[in-house]
Amino acid sequence: MDLGDKIKAARSQKGITQKELAEKTGLTERTIQRIENHEVEPSVYSLNKISEILSFDFKTEKHRIMKRRNQIIYTIMIVWTIALVFNLIFTEFNFESRWWEIVIWFMTLVFVLTGQIYIPYRKKR
Repeated sequence: MDLGDKIKAARSQKGITQKELAEKTGLTERTIQRIENHEVEPSVYSLNKISEILSFDFKTEKHRIMKRRNQIIYTIMIVWTIALVFNLIFTEFNFESRWWEIVIWFMTLVFVLTGQIYIPYRKKR
């Protein structure tokens, strides 16, 4: 169950409408709708406000999702690095024709380490 679904379930369980939740949190009704429909990822401020009203710690859930995404990114980087190293060791390397492999690896590594690669919040279709 995604974060938006959990917010929707907690809201429904408390018997609160989207409009009531919006009024109690100070957010707009459209913002609540967009969060529940996975159109946007809630900000820390929004998540705190929603958590207060619904008495549920959604920050822990968001942290778990972000941690899993980071694990996936780092796993991809490790596999890509191992593949590149094996390729360089076991094949004849001609820098003039295969320089792009190192450039792609290096740029990906830089983007991952600086946090420039972002996997967007999955939208429900």
